[in-house]
Amino acid sequence: VGPRDSPGTGNTAMADSPSQPLSKNPSMEDGDWRAEPAQRRKAASNFVPSMGNFSIQYNFTSASFAVKFMTDTQYLGRPLYEEPGWADKVTLSAVFVGAMIGMLTMGRLGDVIGRGRAMRCTLALAILGTCIPACAAGSPDLTFAIVCVGRMILGVGVGGIYPLSAAKSAEGSADHASRGRRVSQAFFWQCVGQVAPYLVAMALLAGVKADEPEEWVTQLDFRLLFALGAVPAAVVFIASAREDEAEERHAASVRADTSVWTELRAEPRATFTTLLGTAGSWFLYDVAFYGTNVFEPSILSAICMAGTKDAAGKCSQTLMQSAWQSVIVQMMGIPACLLSIHLVDKIGSKRLNVYGFAILTLLFAAMAIVYQTAQDQSTLLFVLFCALTFFLNFGPNLGTYVLPAVCFPSHIRSTC
Repeated sequence: VGPRDSPGTGNTAMADSPSQPLSKNPSMEDGDWRAEPAQRRKAASNFVPSMGNFSIQYNFTSASFAVKFMTDTQYLGRPLYEEPGWADKVTLSAVFVGAMIGMLTMGRLGDVIGRGRAMRCTLALAILGTCIPACAAGSPDLTFAIVCVGRMILGVGVGGIYPLSAAKSAEGSADHASRGRRVSQAFFWQCVGQVAPYLVAMALLAGVKADEPEEWVTQLDFRLLFALGAVPAAVVFIASAREDEAEERHAASVRADTSVWTELRAEPRATFTTLLGTAGSWFLYDVAFYGTNVFEPSILSAICMAGTKDAAGKCSQTLMQSAWQSVIVQMMGIPACLLSIHLVDKIGSKRLNVYGFAILTLLFAAMAIVYQTAQDQSTLLFVLFCALTFFLNFGPNLGTYVLPAVCFPSHIRSTC
């Protein structure tokens, strides 16, 4: 189920085909945008969507190692904060609850008030969400509660960046045929954003030191790792505010008093089958991607390639060793995404999804079998994990992001 995708464009879908529009209202079709005067069709900068994507993944991923700073026992001989039982189940997942809210609300807001204004609203929440965990203090329960609240607010912010950056990138294209590649190029910066928190963690471990183990060192480490997520969000906010609103590609005909249900009911059946295909595949992919990506430090501790496990199964490798391994693993995503960008015009986004899902199925099965039958083969498990990360960033990672941006009409693009 989903849009048709033909080789040669990577973008072809029902919404993009003049013969099969997704909207009953011709005035809202993408054809109107293509018919704009030449001066209006000049390509807009891709900087805001690109940096927005970087901000998404930095902030999604940063908590993984920040929490490790907070709970590590090696440096101080005890955890900085003893993680409560409830926090172990909530802290890393809270951001995704907020992200679901952000995608639905901010995406719709982008169709009503414009991509730029909605982007600044969602970025303001993202900046607030990075600052709250950085200021967390008090008892362990209170500290982790503050972190969770901040992460949920952050989730609303970065969740809203997803649809807005995709729509803004697509609509800033100078011509219809180049949309898929342009959106792909903006998406590439998510891969860089995934690596950045671990590089920052390594810099903090190497640069923030004391002659003797001091609590302030770990305090500064985890707070800075959270707080630095505000920097790319603030850069995007400023860049978005400087853009000419008249150049925004959004459906000006959408009225603020029109509900999303009214808008969707006016659409033909093809819109809903396409939405089922794009949203359904994205949901299934994200279960696999974030279930692996966000818990990467825990997975690397379970593999324990650079240390040994005690009787309780706890790995002895240091934070620096874990950070190095995380950088190596996450770096696999950069060539994978570049390969996807190269192939998207040749085989199409939909086929990228299909091939990627098939390969991921085999790799997840292989890693599960090896882990269950040969846990002592840490090098093999690490290689499999690198391969898994490569293919998590190849195919569906790009395809699920690009397809919604190119296959829905402009007046509901960021909503869908």
